[in-house]
This record gives sequence, structure tokens and C-alpha cells, in this order.
Amino acid sequence: MTTNNTAGNTTAIAENEPQSDYVAATTTAEETDPGADAGVGAATMMSPTSTTYNSRPRTSQLFMGVCDMRTAVVALDVLHIVYSLLVALILAIMLLCQGNSLFLFRNLLAILTGGLITASVSGLGLWSAMQWHTTGLWCATVLFGVIFVWRCLVLEWIDMMVTALLLYPHIVLLVEIRSGVLSETTFTQEEYILPGGRDFVDMAHDYLSPQNSMV
Repeated sequence: MTTNNTAGNTTAIAENEPQSDYVAATTTAEETDPGADAGVGAATMMSPTSTTYNSRPRTSQLFMGVCDMRTAVVALDVLHIVYSLLVALILAIMLLCQGNSLFLFRNLLAILTGGLITASVSGLGLWSAMQWHTTGLWCATVLFGVIFVWRCLVLEWIDMMVTALLLYPHIVLLVEIRSGVLSETTFTQEEYILPGGRDFVDMAHDYLSPQNSMV
């Protein structure tokens, strides 16, 4: 009689125990699937390149909803280099057509010097963004700030807006790199380009690659 009562109590306790569907993160493959390889199952669950890791939401800002800040800095710096040199060349030709006085020569020298300086600052920002070089990016940002203040003082409205358009992504990119939001490691998740712009970026990347630059 004692044995039967003990067995009955044990069965009742087991039936009254709370049931849970929770599966521990360290559960091996043999516990969930007896026919699976335990080593492969454990490695799969602990792998940092799982779907959940790669599909985490973006945390960096976008430039006008078009692309991430690093892509914006690279694209805008390339365009600004072309813009600065082209405008300086056009203005220089216009001055040369007016004569060759000393006054015109001084203006010509100022135009060419300004174009080279602004193009060089964009070149520094372009190289720093592509190489993840925070010191160079910091210098480019400060120089763009100085150029922006100068253009505000002389009331060059078009150049003022162009410089402001360049200064904003440089500041944000520098902050995101220094805070660790953007880096070579996280850029695979943070990179963003508006659909339709990927072909243009790939074409520009191929053109700027070292293999094509040496040809």
C-alpha cells in the first residue's frame, strides 16, 4: 500500500508541475533533433553572421533620404572637385578675353587659387572618407567651415549654399565615425543608396579603382 501511494503522489506532482515551451539558447542539436550533428547545431546558433545579426535595423542618418553619409561625402566631393576646377577655368578664360592688365592678372590669380584650394579640400575629404581617416576628415570639415564663413562675409550666395551642402554631410559623417556608428565593420549594414542609384555608384567605383587609375 505504501508503494502505491508513493507512486501516485509522484505522478500527481509531475502532472501539477508547470509546463514551458522555453528552449535554452545553449540547447544542442541532439536535444532538439536526435539525428542532427551537435557540433554543427551549436555553431549555427552561436554564429555572429546569422540572419538576425545581419538584418538589424540601420542606426546612421541618411543624406536627404538618398544615401548614407559616407556615400554622400564621396559623391559630393567628386562633384565639387569638378565644379571648382570648371568654374575657375571658365572665369579665367573670361578674364583673359578682356585684356592683360595687372588688375586682371591679380583677379585671375585669385580665381585660380580659390578653385585649387576648394578642390584640394574636397580631395582631402574624399580620400579621408574612402580610407576611414578621421584626422583627414576632421581637417576637411574645419576647412569647409572656414570657407563657409568667408563666403558668408563676402556674400557669395551660390558658393555659400554649395559649401553648406558639403559641410553638413562631412560633420555628420565625422560624428558617426567617432561614435562608432559607422565603421568598416558596420558599413555593410549601414550602407544605403536609393533604388536606382546603385548602378551609378558601381560605375564610379570601377572608374576610381586603382586598376583603372593606373591605365
